[in-house]
Amino acid sequence: MNKVCATWYPTIFPEKCDGCSRFNEPRCVKFCPHGVYSLINGKAVVANPQNCIYGCTACESICPKKAILFPQRGSFGQTFRRDKCLLKRVKCEGCGKIFLTNEDTNLCLDCKKKLGY
Repeated sequence: MNKVCATWYPTIFPEKCDGCSRFNEPRCVKFCPHGVYSLINGKAVVANPQNCIYGCTACESICPKKAILFPQRGSFGQTFRRDKCLLKRVKCEGCGKIFLTNEDTNLCLDCKKKLGY
């Protein structure tokens, strides 16, 4: 039986987030290649949760204030389809950058934007 993926996205604790003031830049906003985050009023927010890739927690470890938290992977109570929910490593045909995705694509998010996808 094929089930669709549950929604997977981080929670940001606003009382912990300082917009990475010590680095003069929001690290999660700059880091995420899928545009999940935005900076609003000096703090990172989850602006596009639908863009988050199931199982990806890479941005959690770059947050110096530990303000980003993801749900546990098994907490949804669903069986996830391998072809839709797990990440695969892909080399972008446009720029050569290695990126992680669960989509059937050979272009990174930056190259897709440049080409108008």
